[in-house]
Amino acid sequence: MVSKSKLKTGARKPSLKTLQKQIVGTWRLISAEDRTSPNDPWVPYTFGNPPSGYFIYDSTGHASIQIMTTPPQKITSDPPTPDQALAIYNNYIAYYGTYFIDETNITVEVEGAWDPTQVGTPQARPYQLSGDTLIIGDQVTYKRTLERVKVGEHSTTG
Repeated sequence: MVSKSKLKTGARKPSLKTLQKQIVGTWRLISAEDRTSPNDPWVPYTFGNPPSGYFIYDSTGHASIQIMTTPPQKITSDPPTPDQALAIYNNYIAYYGTYFIDETNITVEVEGAWDPTQVGTPQARPYQLSGDTLIIGDQVTYKRTLERVKVGEHSTTG
């Protein structure tokens, strides 16, 4: 007779319900890296050093994603010049909506966004979750590393 411990060949995959519970929380962006191809080196600081942003996934199935490039764009006039307005637009990402998770992707069905072309679209992002670290991205050409914000913890950036 084979013991149950010998039958285990790898870690058991968590159920979708378990994944949903594990993803719930506020996640702080701690790094963002990009590259053109898998053979290229990672280019750090896509959104500044340090980047500024939060990904929030709540238990009711709602998400809010916000990323701001640091340092923020300086504005020298009110209203901003056309070049400043374009820089502001290009250096901020924000969208919200409902989300669902599967073994491969976190998908936000966008209800509102800084970029109006995203409204009404599904924004699927590959992810890897390990404890209090969440990596969003294909990890081939882009990755966004986030860490879970603990109760009582406050941002030290911004």
